[in-house]
Amino acid sequence: MASYKIERRERPAGDYQQVADAYESEKVLINQERGKDWEYRVIAINAAGQGVPSNTVAAVV
Repeated sequence: MASYKIERRERPAGDYQQVADAYESEKVLINQERGKDWEYRVIAINAAGQGVPSNTVAAVV
């Protein structure tokens, strides 16, 4: 069964931290700290292991 790991970091150069797991292609993140410049990425995981991180998406919440 495939799953996804969602990570974020504070821009421009914070360390990535895992914020959620997903088992479908959509996930709603709630209670994100406001006033921060976040960068998110997704990593797919399956029986073969963990994939390469996705391109990043930036958001100011």
